[in-house]
Amino acid sequence: MGRNAKHIDRRVLRSRKAIIEAFDRLLEEKELDQITVSAIAREANIDRKTFYVHFGTIDGLLDALAEERVDEILDVMENALSTASPDMEIDVAIAKFFDIANQVVCTKLVDSVCRRKSFPADELLTRVLKSFKVKLVERDMLFAQIPDALLEFHLSYIMGGIISIYKSWVNSDRSVSVEQVSQIAHELIMHGLDSLKISLADMKERRDHGAPAASW
Repeated sequence: MGRNAKHIDRRVLRSRKAIIEAFDRLLEEKELDQITVSAIAREANIDRKTFYVHFGTIDGLLDALAEERVDEILDVMENALSTASPDMEIDVAIAKFFDIANQVVCTKLVDSVCRRKSFPADELLTRVLKSFKVKLVERDMLFAQIPDALLEFHLSYIMGGIISIYKSWVNSDRSVSVEQVSQIAHELIMHGLDSLKISLADMKERRDHGAPAASW
């Protein structure tokens, strides 16, 4: 890559960074639907044309932010799954895949949402789910044994559940720790509704014996 190309790349990155930081600052002052391209351009000290080149619309900016988070999640997942045995049974492989997804969503995505307190969490997490499914196809990280016609439903159910659990936590008073929430997601992924039955039975037994109920 030549010096001019490197210079252009740095300029592009600087512009994107300025736009995203300006957007963050505006979210501290206004609701999402009150923010315009013109306001972002003024705050970032760029012209509107530069914004349009990078993101096109506010929706495009939100999608780009979601895609960045998804790329981070999938990078970690790929590294973690690279050590898995190719002879692993499909049901074990699927459970491992989604359990790793839960761990990474917890550590990467939820942390990002919490650090950017002004960011509309529902917007980001909803877009992350949409982008996640697209990127899985692009990276060929799917299970060949599951027919394409059925895979969409599996992904929607499991990833939708994982994302929804953290959306509920982000929008709560957060009196329950994120580690506990992650454990709930883990149990549901690995054992489904049986995990809820086990938890309820454990709480009943502890109540009957006068012991405090164990947290998830």
